[in-house]
Amino acid sequence: MNRIERYLARVVVSYTLLVMIVLLVIFGFFEFMNQVSKLTETYTLAKGTLYTLLKLPVYSYEIFPIVLLIGTLMGLGSLANQSELTVLRVTGWSIKRILWAVLKTALMMWLVIAMVGEWVAPASEAYAKKLRAEALNQSFSVGSGSGFWIKEANRYIHVKQVLSTTELRDITVYELEAVGLKSLAVIQEGHYQQGQWQFQYSVTQTLEFTPAKEGDDEVMLRPKLSVLLEESKALQHISFPLTPEALQNLGIETRYLSAWNLYQHIQFLQANDLETGAYQLEFWRKVAMPLVVFAMIAIVFPLIFGSIRQVSMGQRVFLGVLLGMGFHLLNQLVGNLTVVYHWPVVMGAFLPALLLLSIAMLWLQRVR
Repeated sequence: MNRIERYLARVVVSYTLLVMIVLLVIFGFFEFMNQVSKLTETYTLAKGTLYTLLKLPVYSYEIFPIVLLIGTLMGLGSLANQSELTVLRVTGWSIKRILWAVLKTALMMWLVIAMVGEWVAPASEAYAKKLRAEALNQSFSVGSGSGFWIKEANRYIHVKQVLSTTELRDITVYELEAVGLKSLAVIQEGHYQQGQWQFQYSVTQTLEFTPAKEGDDEVMLRPKLSVLLEESKALQHISFPLTPEALQNLGIETRYLSAWNLYQHIQFLQANDLETGAYQLEFWRKVAMPLVVFAMIAIVFPLIFGSIRQVSMGQRVFLGVLLGMGFHLLNQLVGNLTVVYHWPVVMGAFLPALLLLSIAMLWLQRVR
C-alpha cells in the first residue's frame, strides 16, 4: 500500500471498529439483561456476565457485513464531506482505484473476522452453552427436547439426554436384520473415557425368529418369536458413532459452526441418509462471504460519489442500517426458500450478494 491507500485504510478500519464496538455493547447489554432474568443460586451474576462475554465473538462474526457497510459509509462519507475524495479525483485517482484500495482493506478485515468465526466463535459458543446448562442443571441442548436420533447401516440409536459432551443418559439401540428387529438395548448411562465410549446398566432384549416347519397348521406358519433378556451392570464397549467433538457441534446452531465442522457434519448426515440442506446452506454462505464483502463495499461508492455526497453522519448511519438490514432479510429469505423447496443451496448463498453487487455496479456506471 502507498501512503494514500494506508490513509484510506486507517479511516475505514477506525470507523468500522467504532461501529463494531457500539453494536457489540448494544448486543451485549441486551444479552446480559436476558441472563439476569435467569439468575439462580447456581447460575450467579458472575456466570451470567461470563456467558455474555463468551457470546461477543459470535455476535462480532454475525454482524460483520453490516458493520463493514456502515463503517465504510461513515469513513468515506467523512472524507467526502471534507472534500478529500474530490481532491483524490483531481489528482488522478479514479473511482475504480479508490474502490480497489478500500476493498483490499475490507478483505484484510474479513480475514481477521473469518479466523474469529472459524476458531474462536464455535469454541466460545460451545463453552457458553455448556456453562449455562451446567449452572442451571439442564441437559446439554442437542436436538429436540426429546433427544436426538442417529441412523447407521443396521442400527438406530436414540439418545434422550446429553448431560455433557462426555456423558450420555437413557440410550436406546435398535439393531435390525433382514426379517425385522433383531435386538433392543436400553442403556442407562455412557461415559467417554480413554478415547472410547463405555456404557453400563444396560438391558438387552434379543429377538430370535424360528422358521415354521412344513406341515404346521395355518396359525403356526408365521416365524416363532423368542425373547432373551440380558441385564448387565458392568462396563460395556458398544460402538457409538459420535465423538465428544461431534456432540459439541450438534449443540451449536448451524450458523455458529466452522466451515470444517460443517463439512464434516454434512458428510456424517449424508452417510446416514439425513437432511443436509440447512448445513449445506451455512457452509456455502461462509464460502460466499468474500463476495458479500465485495458487494457491501461496492454499494457504498455510488452513494458516496452520487447525489447524497453531502449529507450528515446520522443520515449515513441510518442509510447503512437500512441497506444492511435489507440485505440480511433478503439473504435469509432466499436461503430459507432454497432449503424449503430443495433448490440448489449454492444459489441461496450467492444470489443475494450477486444481486447487490450487480445493482452497485450498474449504479456506479451511472454515477461515472
